[in-house]
Amino acid sequence: MPSTPGELRHVMLGSIFKPEVPLGPTRDILITCHASATGKGKLHGSPECRTLRSAASVNQIDVPFGEAVERLCANCRWSLSTDSPILPLGAAVSEVDSLTIWLDRGPEGEEDIEAERDAAIALSTGDYPPTNDVSDAEEEDDETGHDEERERYDRARNFRSGRHSHWRRLHSYLARSNEAVAEYPFLAPWADGLQSRLTAVLDAERRAFAALVQPVRLLEAAAVRVLPTPQFSGDPSFAGLGVEAEKTFRKAWYEWSRRAIWSWRRLEDQDFSVYTVVSNAFGRRRKGKPEAHAAFRQLTADWIRQAREEAGRPASAPWQLVAVKAPALPQTRHNEPERDPLTLWEASVIATYQVAFNRKAGTTALLVPHLVAEQLLACASHDMPVQLLAPAGSALPAETLLEQWDHERLTHP
Repeated sequence: MPSTPGELRHVMLGSIFKPEVPLGPTRDILITCHASATGKGKLHGSPECRTLRSAASVNQIDVPFGEAVERLCANCRWSLSTDSPILPLGAAVSEVDSLTIWLDRGPEGEEDIEAERDAAIALSTGDYPPTNDVSDAEEEDDETGHDEERERYDRARNFRSGRHSHWRRLHSYLARSNEAVAEYPFLAPWADGLQSRLTAVLDAERRAFAALVQPVRLLEAAAVRVLPTPQFSGDPSFAGLGVEAEKTFRKAWYEWSRRAIWSWRRLEDQDFSVYTVVSNAFGRRRKGKPEAHAAFRQLTADWIRQAREEAGRPASAPWQLVAVKAPALPQTRHNEPERDPLTLWEASVIATYQVAFNRKAGTTALLVPHLVAEQLLACASHDMPVQLLAPAGSALPAETLLEQWDHERLTHP
């Protein structure tokens, strides 16, 4: 949207620009400042700044931005025209400077480390406590133990969600800082150190997240995608559904397979989606409902068995090297929820199978099983380009192949 002549923005230049930040062509732009009559001390954006109250008199002067930056008052706002080149540069500088928020944090305590190790052990069995067939008396005696186990798995899932969210947020900060440097290349020498340090923090967070994900579940999810659509049969157990039987069957498969394909969970943990479809189909009717639920439980068990058989087949193709450029989280307004364009499965695959990362391009090389590679390629988009690296079997290192990958060609043909 073009700016309106005479429209102004009021910006705290002193809190954005530090002496070490390169200014490029903006260093010669004159900015209007206010200073004490002695000409010493800070330069201010307004004569009303409280630090000028003790001055005998205040002068208004125009100073080249490059000369003023070392003396800018951090509490003042400068009135700049909305078409001033200083404004977009300030936004880019803020994107890079925001990386400092995540640096120099203290190490985790031993108690936190142990809790996360326990979370990894718990999640290796599933997202929920294993169910055991016990008598009512035994279950009542062990109720406290069950509550503790449920709390344990709740904590484990929260650990995983927290690590996933934090890793994605760090990745997004780095991606946006890369965009800022691409817009203003003269910022690169200043930004490089911050970006390098954040990359180390980002990789540690990625590893911590990947430790809470089971690779076998990601492979099984990819196997679900290649299963043939099951055919409906007139099982007598479906009689209670009447004419809705086939529709319910197809919807149950759709809901279960869709959730299974894009999840980091065990295939069994998607069973509730089938239960919900069947329950909704019956509504308040009871006749035939238990039989239908039992039949669909068996169907789901068959789908899980088929997926695991597919995942366990000897690979027709070896593991493949895949390049991907993951999208950043979209920027939201205050208190708006973040909507990650990556599915949980995609994020888990990228974190788990990373073998190289190009910080400046924001691209990742993954070494993945064939089924996982096929699903990644199938879900490639303009926002998330994906391509096989070295399909001819190049012996170059993954880092070199990633540097040579022209992902821009895929998104801007």
